[in-house]
Amino acid sequence: MRTIILAALTVVGAGGVAFGASALNRDQEPRTIVVTEGGSKSELAIGAGETVDFCFNGCFVTLPNGDREALTGAETIEISGGVARIR
Repeated sequence: MRTIILAALTVVGAGGVAFGASALNRDQEPRTIVVTEGGSKSELAIGAGETVDFCFNGCFVTLPNGDREALTGAETIEISGGVARIR
């Protein structure tokens, strides 16, 4: 009985884990993207070689070149040479 309760708690706990979009900066200098989520706009600075998680419930993002994209929260943005690609 104890094993069943522990297994159930593990499944319930794992279900609460939130995943979001991530941004990876492969450049040697910091890059900034603008994230608009839930009507709130903020700048997200990404250091050289850094990966950050954001956009857990969908958002709009303005990329370094000015392009604006809608994200669902499952994407990865890779910035290399000042150019961002969404995967």
